[in-house]
Amino acid sequence: MSAAGGDLEAARQGLRGLAGLAGSPVLDARLRRAAHLWPLKVAPGLDEPGWAALLDATTVQETQLFRAPAQLAALDAGLPPLAGAARAAERPLRLLSAGCATGEEAFSLAAIGLGLALPGLAVEVVGLDICRPALAAAEAGLIGAHLGAPLALVPARHLPWLAGADGAPRLHPALRRLLRFQRCNLLELSHGLGLFDAVLCRNVLIYMETDARRVVLDGLLRLLRPHGLLGLGATDAAPGPPLTPIGQALYRHG
Repeated sequence: MSAAGGDLEAARQGLRGLAGLAGSPVLDARLRRAAHLWPLKVAPGLDEPGWAALLDATTVQETQLFRAPAQLAALDAGLPPLAGAARAAERPLRLLSAGCATGEEAFSLAAIGLGLALPGLAVEVVGLDICRPALAAAEAGLIGAHLGAPLALVPARHLPWLAGADGAPRLHPALRRLLRFQRCNLLELSHGLGLFDAVLCRNVLIYMETDARRVVLDGLLRLLRPHGLLGLGATDAAPGPPLTPIGQALYRHG
């Protein structure tokens, strides 16, 4: 193997160990574009600057407001009983975007939560991602700066939360108050995050090794309340019990 080939394989192995990323032509292309970052003389670590920069450069951040609208419509329809239970227990309805990228998925969840319009119901939306620039964009509330028509899939009733009076993409202050973002490796999900009523983890598992997918799914299940909803990507394998399918890549826990 050439020195360059050895460096590429070392970079692959490091990212596999750190974040469970599966080898693929897409990953290799991103690694080659980021060859100047290869920190091959330093042990892999999430907080090691060189490896963190390589993760920033190679993770996929494809997202959109109300992406997979049929799935989100099913989630929206399934939330009222969970919201009612949360209000009765005097706790917030908690929604999680696991692999939130630049935040559009979390923004969508927040709009859905606000759309429930239940008096006395508090809503919390948490977004997790490993990529620092993506999280910075999410925290800044920058909607779809990279998209040509960021509001194209947003249902009309949710537009007031995601667009200004001039029709331009803009987060309503009430929506922004629901959001919290933090850096997280999905292989290391912690009980410290608390329990959630609904979780979305889409366009994430497809890029991971099989064993890593199982670790992430197990971690998400630990964070999901009984009867909570889990939304996965359309190409992700359907999980078995205790999850029951109720819609397009949407499952109920228990």
